[in-house]
Amino acid sequence: MASINGTHCRMAAANFASAMNAKKADTCAFAIVVQVRSRLKTAKVGVLRHRGWQFTSSRLRRVPRVLDSDRHRARMTIPPPSDIGDVSVILLAGGTGSRMKADRPKQFLELAGKTVVEHSLMLFGLMPEVKQLILVLDKSYRDQFLKYRNMLDCELAFADPGNERQDSVYNGLCAVSEGANLVCVHDSARPLVSEENIRDVLRDGAEYGAAVLGVPSKATIKESADGRFVLRTIPRQRLWEIQTPQVIRPGLLLQGFEKVRRENLAVTDDVSIIEQLGEQVKITLGEYTNIKLTTPEDMDIAEAILRERSKSGVAS
Repeated sequence: MASINGTHCRMAAANFASAMNAKKADTCAFAIVVQVRSRLKTAKVGVLRHRGWQFTSSRLRRVPRVLDSDRHRARMTIPPPSDIGDVSVILLAGGTGSRMKADRPKQFLELAGKTVVEHSLMLFGLMPEVKQLILVLDKSYRDQFLKYRNMLDCELAFADPGNERQDSVYNGLCAVSEGANLVCVHDSARPLVSEENIRDVLRDGAEYGAAVLGVPSKATIKESADGRFVLRTIPRQRLWEIQTPQVIRPGLLLQGFEKVRRENLAVTDDVSIIEQLGEQVKITLGEYTNIKLTTPEDMDIAEAILRERSKSGVAS
């Protein structure tokens, strides 16, 4: 395996030295990465790390341990479980997945040698912070998951799915153990979430009371009143695509559900319940690879992401 060494980096940096200052450090780093890209083509596989950027022959991304801003806070160390407290995970796996057009619910489709739900089940179930995992699942499927009680490092419990997502979450919340510091709600249709992102949102949930993974919107979003003509363009800089996990203190979530039920409100995700209380929800920067499996094309994309992770040695 070939790599880009310090000499290459210094050679590229010299071309941009005049632009280097504190405010433009990240811009310069990006330019340096682009400068050496031609070398990577001949090196087959190469990695450059400089001022918070990592570049390989296939992708460019932020190196997590570099402090960026308050929104992109540093991830220099993974905190011990005691900093987060005991976590109860509510794993939603009760949907039918009609848009997948498969012969079974999408959470039971095979993805890279495992069922879709198993990816999340094993990831959360082996994390030391997680003391309880509540699988929201139809009774007819539960027998095949009993074996995991001997494979996970936490208690495995079950809850019934409801008519709507919020009903399924509430049923899971009712099964949460009394000692839980945080409730972490995750959709099993997002099997590609990383352990690093999970810990990030757990830390923010512990600090702020409610947190959710999200990524800045890439698309231009337009609003229409009648579905025929554009009413206005919404500033993209203020838009975030929200993902799961969504992490909330159990008492706060229960308080939110009481308001939702009392006022007969409909909510589309878990932190929307907290928004109804007027409480703040922290956005934790996630990854675009944390896709939701909805259509057959999504399965192909997920397979490709897992293959790339396997090649680069990233745990799936």
